[in-house]
Amino acid sequence: MRMTELPYPAHGPKLRFALMAHVAGLPDFAARAIAAIRDLAEPVLVILDEAPPRRSDWKEKVKKAVRLEANLWHLQNRLFPVHRIPAYRTRPIEECLPGVPVLRCQVTRKGKWSEYFSAEDIARIAAHDLDFVLKFAYGIIRGEILSVARYGIWSYHHDDEEKYRGGPPAFWEICRGDRVTGAMLQRINEVLDKGVVLKKIFVPTAGTSYRANLQRILEASIPMIRWVCLDILHGRLDRIEGPASASKAPIYRAPNDWQMLQFWLRLARNRIREKLDNQRVDEWNVGLVRAAPQRFLEEGFRPDVSWSRYREKDQMVADPCLVPGGEQLRLLCEEFDWFSESGRILEMRAAADGSLGWGVAAIDEPAHMSYPYVFEADGTVYCIPECAQRREIPLYRWDPEEGQWRRDGTLLDGLAALDPTVFEAFGAWWLLHSLDEGAGPWSLYVWRADHFRGPWTPHPANPVKIDVTSARPAGRPFWFEGRLYRPAQDCRRSYGGALVIHRIEELSLERFEEVPVRRILPDPSWRYRDGFHTLNGCGPWTVIDAKRHRWPPGLILKRFLWKRLGLPRRRAFRYRGGFRLLPSRLG
Repeated sequence: MRMTELPYPAHGPKLRFALMAHVAGLPDFAARAIAAIRDLAEPVLVILDEAPPRRSDWKEKVKKAVRLEANLWHLQNRLFPVHRIPAYRTRPIEECLPGVPVLRCQVTRKGKWSEYFSAEDIARIAAHDLDFVLKFAYGIIRGEILSVARYGIWSYHHDDEEKYRGGPPAFWEICRGDRVTGAMLQRINEVLDKGVVLKKIFVPTAGTSYRANLQRILEASIPMIRWVCLDILHGRLDRIEGPASASKAPIYRAPNDWQMLQFWLRLARNRIREKLDNQRVDEWNVGLVRAAPQRFLEEGFRPDVSWSRYREKDQMVADPCLVPGGEQLRLLCEEFDWFSESGRILEMRAAADGSLGWGVAAIDEPAHMSYPYVFEADGTVYCIPECAQRREIPLYRWDPEEGQWRRDGTLLDGLAALDPTVFEAFGAWWLLHSLDEGAGPWSLYVWRADHFRGPWTPHPANPVKIDVTSARPAGRPFWFEGRLYRPAQDCRRSYGGALVIHRIEELSLERFEEVPVRRILPDPSWRYRDGFHTLNGCGPWTVIDAKRHRWPPGLILKRFLWKRLGLPRRRAFRYRGGFRLLPSRLG
């Protein structure tokens, strides 16, 4: 694997931080978030909370039972305890932070929830000259403790604070039918969940299980502390010193019994819908547009799409990418067999009338391949197909004499990279991709190299972005009026539901920043109007893909029988719908 590591910190001494933790230990996701910043920040103090969990007395419990408050919520937590999910498994403080001094602090509770540190404890904490404090214990803390560190006290809130303040975390998204679950890292203040928003992420809601949704958002939130540390080390303090959140969202608490009944009904509906969706076939097709990709930035632009003649039963084509050079218009795309659920790379060439009705199997190997990204360098045309199944980013070269694509090396291996996208900009080569593990396929990773063959240096903030609405690559970046634009997938409705184009504001190993400029939905007049997730341009042409939902009974029954009988589902492409497949050698 050709890569290099970027040493950090590169901007002077490490940051100094303290940790608020419970005597029982740290949840696993918190321990991993701390481990991820050890090259940037040094733990110098553990502030230990020894107070037992607050419990209601018998009178309060009777009142809640009579009022139908949280009885079913507590029942669910007894039957399916959330502390058993991997992200909440407790790890001892000594294991996570060996040798770090410990300060045991008792707080004074005022009112029902507010907690205050004593002046003596605040002085002891301040003596450690802290840059920040990470809060994984105590309740709603208020008072002078909030300014004990140079950049404040940071706390996770595992919900989108613009919709849900309070708790339980990652619960109300399922209950309210929200397709996206958010999280933020905040610099806390006196107001509950209305602190200074330091970073935010968004993942698709796992609507069939509360524990699964909670695990997903906890796992995805781990990199946020590292992102803020890098901002501080690079002198970017605008967010840390910015205004507090202006959220007007209501404060939620544990659901009452009626809300829990609604929640269970929602879970049942979601599980039925998931069963149906698992049998669904997303029939994709590729289309040719006689317009440069820059036209898609126009708000009123409605492309005239010439869809390929590919109409093969239980098969589809997607992820088109134009091949530069040559007199004839060529494109590579994924050809997918729904029975085996495996794909290969197909090359199509346009006829004289611009139609796409014939092609050739371009790269066909015993592994699933998709997203054939094509680029030109040093006078040669290359292709990088997605090959996450083999945990590599392979490189293929077009051989014009043989009329074939030849294996030409590996850019990176050991990575289940999704939609790898390579381009040259700002005096360097850049590799962007998502990852089918860790933070999830709604993440964005960035690598830099002086040459496209490497060695590749990972961005120190990887993954630089976690957002189901705008992270995953969707095609070749393009220039317009001196600015670089990047297509990305918006999967909030479903996989490949829409496409969003960003303007890249900064791309370096110090910072990645982009802003969305246009979100594009499939045109309702299209034959394929249920999704749109690839945009690739070359000269005056652009290729796109779009999908429609189908539930073919024959395919569903066949897959069910093969699964029950334990038979292998081998890939076998057949052509009976008018598309012509030519021999595998093209001149």
